[in-house]
Amino acid sequence: MNGLILGHPNANTNVREAALALEEAGLLAEFHVGLDTTALARRVPRSLRSELERRAFDPRLARAIRTHPIPEAMRLALERQRVIRTDMRNGYFSIRRRAEAVDAAVERRLRTGGFAGVYLYEDGAATSFAAAHALGLARIYDLPIGYWRESRRILSEEAELAPAWASTISALREAPEKLERKDREIALASRIICASSFTRRTLASAPGGESLDITVVPYGVPEPNRAPRAPSTGRLRVLYVGGLSQRKGLSYFFEAVRALEGAVDVTVVGRPSDPENDVLRRALMQVKHIDSLPLTQVLALMRDHDVLVLPSLFEGFGLVLAEAMSQGTPFIATDHTAGPELIGGLTGEAAPGWIVPIRDSHAIAARLALLADDADAREASREAALSRAAQLPWHAHRAALGATVTEVFSAA
Repeated sequence: MNGLILGHPNANTNVREAALALEEAGLLAEFHVGLDTTALARRVPRSLRSELERRAFDPRLARAIRTHPIPEAMRLALERQRVIRTDMRNGYFSIRRRAEAVDAAVERRLRTGGFAGVYLYEDGAATSFAAAHALGLARIYDLPIGYWRESRRILSEEAELAPAWASTISALREAPEKLERKDREIALASRIICASSFTRRTLASAPGGESLDITVVPYGVPEPNRAPRAPSTGRLRVLYVGGLSQRKGLSYFFEAVRALEGAVDVTVVGRPSDPENDVLRRALMQVKHIDSLPLTQVLALMRDHDVLVLPSLFEGFGLVLAEAMSQGTPFIATDHTAGPELIGGLTGEAAPGWIVPIRDSHAIAARLALLADDADAREASREAALSRAAQLPWHAHRAALGATVTEVFSAA
């Protein structure tokens, strides 16, 4: 069987693992990305490596990688000089435009022949899918976040409920042509892959949603870090990691920790989607805020905290939940994430995590208060998180994804 082309402009963890899954299954022909800094990262001093390692790849992928570096390299350079803003959604350097550029490159390669199909992601598949459809090739669509019509419904409602936070909800400003492109991609897909049951549920609102061929393949969890750590004493250490947007339920997070003022220490890691939003700026002044960290430092920070909170209104998975579990840090999350899959039905005080309703700061505060008052429960939940993490390794995700893609190609 001929191989397929995988394409994505960034080196996200889930994309790297998908590439390895296809490579291990003998399915990967080419992997089109923006930047590959693997070789350069090995040659620079350790102090300069962290940024480069974000865009480095497993050596097993070297033979398949095809880079399209100019847009991504220019974006990074201009961002460092603060010439452009990172939340730009439709300009030349936006993720949308970079995804479309990779899509166009994949389409050109498809037309040269010799491929069995494509594995592409939201916003970067329409052109290649149209070509693959015309050529009778398989078209696998990886949807890393819930479907846009359901997003628009939930987040439009949120903008009315919390107008002071509305400017942080950038998803409500998507260009109409981008939304139309998403629908074309879904209509052309042979199979849709998503990482959570929540994402699958949102596809019910897509045109023809009842007839879509969807497979849920949850992401894996990094290898558990069982290095000794000091027992949790003193005030509860609460962590949030992610984009600073009301899509993530930030107002409810800040309401919850304010209700426990004096009983918790709060750290927030992430870049504001709207740096000019006054209510967000004031909230960040009341906590320890870190704009950005490489993954290794994020994981270390997770180990130094008692609980991670991700009260997202609309998510696809929430990789930070898995990362926290790997460090023995339990989480509080909504069921609009992959929290239910990660917890696996475990409940009680010594669980790896707890699910709360969306828009419920009281439920978040109540769980935090229980943890703040019970050091033994904190220790038990740490062990539960590590034990559950060991049951969900990335290699199991790769095997499941490889089997799914093999089945799609066998049926094509």
